[in-house]
Amino acid sequence: MPSQYRIKADLIQGGAGKLFALHYAPQNITSDTECFVVAASFAEEMNRCRYMNTMFAQQVSQFNYGFLSIDAYGTGDSEGEFKDSNWEQSCQDLLGAVTYARTLGYQKISILGVRLGALQALQVAQETKHLQRLILWQPVISGQAALIQFLRIRIAASMQRGEQQETVQDLENQINSGQHISVSGYDIGPALFKGIKAAKFDSLVDSLVVPVGWFTVITSADRKTPRSDMMMIEKWRQKGARIDHQEIIGPPFWLAHERTLVPELIEATVRYVTQFY
Repeated sequence: MPSQYRIKADLIQGGAGKLFALHYAPQNITSDTECFVVAASFAEEMNRCRYMNTMFAQQVSQFNYGFLSIDAYGTGDSEGEFKDSNWEQSCQDLLGAVTYARTLGYQKISILGVRLGALQALQVAQETKHLQRLILWQPVISGQAALIQFLRIRIAASMQRGEQQETVQDLENQINSGQHISVSGYDIGPALFKGIKAAKFDSLVDSLVVPVGWFTVITSADRKTPRSDMMMIEKWRQKGARIDHQEIIGPPFWLAHERTLVPELIEATVRYVTQFY
């Protein structure tokens, strides 16, 4: 039978400032209890994905699993401003979350990477001892591709306002000259931009052989997982990784302006988790 869980919020010390931590704890934490640490998505996607994370936390915690989310420096309820955030610091904050989970009594740690957070999950996984597995929701496999999509939001908004048209290269030139650029209210600095641009699955999977639950949300049964993702899955498998790839039909919850949920993704992930051993 599912058990009850406890929720505790805390502020922990990170490398650049205090970080907001939210812990869903099962009734009993033992040497066999596994904790899922979240590697969150980027900018507004992080906010749009929050309730999906909460739904997963609520459900998986009832089966004696832990769940821990920490807002990286400059995001959410942690100290700092978004303009001060950078990729490497966010990765260190995620690694700090793993360390914090161990102080809570967890010996088994897994990471849930959501969208761009999947790239951070892979980077941090290289430094995480005794990592149990990775769970990836709609992973972004190329930071550069994600940045181009993000910058196009600003370009489209400028066109709608009738302003002088910019190009992706124009914006990247501003970054390379040391300037910040604003996209949908988010101030992106050179350190964050360059860190995301350099991040890619291709350079991270070579030495990482852990069980992976890879979940792709598609809008209808006649749609398929992107070919680039399938090629990456196959490459990773050839390296020796055990990858359970599942397609879930539902709306793109990471894009919708209003709260959009895909309960089928939560159910599929919980099934994967609870049937793992």
